[in-house]
Amino acid sequence: GYIKKLDQFELTRHMDILGWDNYPAPVHEPSLVALKLDLMRGLKGGQSFMLTEQSPNQQNWQPYNKLKRHGEVRRLSYQALAHGADTCLFFQLRQSVAGQEKFHGAVIAHSGRSDTRVFGECKKLGAELKKLGDVFIGARTKASVGILFDWNNWWALENSSGPSKDMDYLETVRKFYKPFYDKNIPVDILPFSSDLKGYDLIVAPMAYMMKDHLSDHIHAFVAQGGTLVASVMTGVADENDRCVFGAYPGPLKDVFGLWVEETDALFAGETNEICPVGGGTVRTCSFLCDRIRTDSARTLAVFGQDFYKGEPCVTVNDFGKGRAYYVGTLPDDDFLSEMTDHICRNLGISPIYPSSPQMELTCREKETDSVIFAINHSSEEGFVDFGDQKVTDLLTGNVLTGKCPVPGNDVLICKNQ
Repeated sequence: GYIKKLDQFELTRHMDILGWDNYPAPVHEPSLVALKLDLMRGLKGGQSFMLTEQSPNQQNWQPYNKLKRHGEVRRLSYQALAHGADTCLFFQLRQSVAGQEKFHGAVIAHSGRSDTRVFGECKKLGAELKKLGDVFIGARTKASVGILFDWNNWWALENSSGPSKDMDYLETVRKFYKPFYDKNIPVDILPFSSDLKGYDLIVAPMAYMMKDHLSDHIHAFVAQGGTLVASVMTGVADENDRCVFGAYPGPLKDVFGLWVEETDALFAGETNEICPVGGGTVRTCSFLCDRIRTDSARTLAVFGQDFYKGEPCVTVNDFGKGRAYYVGTLPDDDFLSEMTDHICRNLGISPIYPSSPQMELTCREKETDSVIFAINHSSEEGFVDFGDQKVTDLLTGNVLTGKCPVPGNDVLICKNQ
């Protein structure tokens, strides 16, 4: 999930089964953990994977190794299962008495006792997993949204001398992923080599390198009716990290209907404004600002400050049967949420079920079963609304319908009837 130095798309072409270790830091947002899990599921085209390691309690190698709070290991376990894991394994059973990981958490701590909080929580989880059985093993996630991701692109961007030292590819991908996560809209993480067929919406944050026929795939996808969203630093270099001649975004200029004249780098903490054309809420942006020259593209928002005030910031272009949005900066979360809302409404892409804001919902499907995971990441009670549909709570056997409460820090796992 965070092995930057290893191209996992390339590695896993030679593997039958994927396994990875889930060790989020206490400060990591649930959306980042979910993104990494979806990335693992995407490495072999949606195939499920193994959660081979997680800690029953704190780790020992992070700067500050906080205890997992009540119910946290259960929520993290079900989050992994919700996003495609078929196993729920732990390191370690008994805590080591020596060596580098002697303070790493374990089901059985140095005390050797079974009447501890951690042992009790793991025992409860084990009983629940036994009750669930194989109901979702091998099940897949259906998504109409794909986000492009590439390791070579990651390395090239962050090893570049300019235009800014603040390149953070994974964080930028997470920012564009988060609105879909918040709205409980399933997402597939796709390599640049994907042909993109079968998706309604493709998001390409900082698709800097045009490699693996990406330009051809994007042209075909949009021309045939797909919707594309891309950001600043798109279409800048070829597969050998050689910058394109003829202006950015290189071979995608016709798809976006524009060209980029210059790119301004903002200092850390410096911002500009995104001002919607025709009025609306002004939002902030940061990091980089493109000076965009439009050809066929329509301007949706302009910059609000600096010498390029009033110049295009966000555009849309009709290309073939589809359309392409270009975001020539790094917007704040509010803007990305609003833009995602607008695009998804136009495409008829909706959440799995209505729910309260703190709920994370996923659905894994097999030929005979569909299993819904509802995870409450807040200490406050939340809800999921099944409408007229009837579902069975797999942990209690109760039949549920309508608006169902989910206690704080709890989970609900249901099967469609």
